[in-house]
Amino acid sequence: MRVLNRKNATFLILLSCLTYSTAYVGRLCYGANIVVIREFFGTTQSVAGMVSSFYFFSYAAGQLANSILSKYYNPKYVVTVSLIVSSLCNLGLAISPDIAPMKYIWLVNGIAQSTLWCNILNIQSKFLSGKDISRAIIWNCMTYSFGNLVCYGVSAGISAMGLSWRIVFYFASALVFVVALAWFFGVRRTEYAFHHDGAVFEAETQVPAATPSAEKPKVKLFTKYFIFVFTFACICACCSAFIRDGVVTWLPSILKSDFGVPESISMILTMILPEISILGAFLVKWLKKVLKGHLFLEALLYTVAGLSVFAIILLYPQRNTALTVFFFALMYLMICGIVNITTSIIPFSIRKYGNVGGISAFLDACCYVGAVCSTYGFGAIADNSGWMMVIKIAAITAIASAVLALMGSIFSRRTEMTREIL
Repeated sequence: MRVLNRKNATFLILLSCLTYSTAYVGRLCYGANIVVIREFFGTTQSVAGMVSSFYFFSYAAGQLANSILSKYYNPKYVVTVSLIVSSLCNLGLAISPDIAPMKYIWLVNGIAQSTLWCNILNIQSKFLSGKDISRAIIWNCMTYSFGNLVCYGVSAGISAMGLSWRIVFYFASALVFVVALAWFFGVRRTEYAFHHDGAVFEAETQVPAATPSAEKPKVKLFTKYFIFVFTFACICACCSAFIRDGVVTWLPSILKSDFGVPESISMILTMILPEISILGAFLVKWLKKVLKGHLFLEALLYTVAGLSVFAIILLYPQRNTALTVFFFALMYLMICGIVNITTSIIPFSIRKYGNVGGISAFLDACCYVGAVCSTYGFGAIADNSGWMMVIKIAAITAIASAVLALMGSIFSRRTEMTREIL
């Protein structure tokens, strides 16, 4: 099959990383500034969390649609237009006079951004060799860390200088717009290279999972048994985002209200926390060499995450900020490893059976169903019962997810297809 050579494959991988990292900047700015926005408008935590929930709801709904429609998209145009719409949504939040319209602006942002991940994975699946796909998975995992670093870094700097939170959204709007143009011209360059002298031929026998669409084996993917086992992966995906996004969204509030950490410092800690998630990709890559089964790996990671949260509960009365942040970081590392398995490794495992973008969109939608519940739900629970109850719910969710992932792993051993994919 025809694939990009090493040089052009590297260009596409880095372009994809830049694009999705910037997309994260265009979606994380509200969460990074939720504390100061809530205080600026004098609203409750649950009302402030509703804005993020609107985003997550529309994103999840969009991903469900994209899981069916993504195979018809042209990634060059769809990603470009979606990023421009996201840029305008960030501009809308920058000039919003009240928190009420923010919900609907962020809802539109969720719809626009829901098209990005499936299209990026589809274009990688089309142009990259099996070896380059392995590199792409690592770089894809880093996008959240890079985007989070930029978003929370800029937000912390603006907060420390005593400037308006609206500047952050002006910055995000401009950055996303520039990268939209970079994506369009970058993909055009990639397509030219692919059809001219920037591609090589890779033997099908070397990478059987990378067969071209016209020669894909006639194997039915969505059998009743596959759907049954795949349901466990979907539930675990939902729970991983439930924990991850809830913690990232509300950790600044937890540190400020219960530990007395200044707002700018809590933002910096929250900015640094996801950066260690890069280790999650390498941890999963190493574990895959010694352990078999994606759901079994998730069960192991969920167990460590759950134990970390229980450690936070035990330490909470002492208000030890350093140890609390350490265990939050350990928990977060495990969860990000699970998200990497869910949104990159499992979809690419389906490459020879079906639409990588469609499966990735569906699993990403499952993740954001969990995110919808956590951003609003954690805020509402904190308003009524305090942050300790939020942390207990996160611990119970992690342990329950470990049990479900282990059950799914056992069921997946029955057929060759489910063993290979799940």
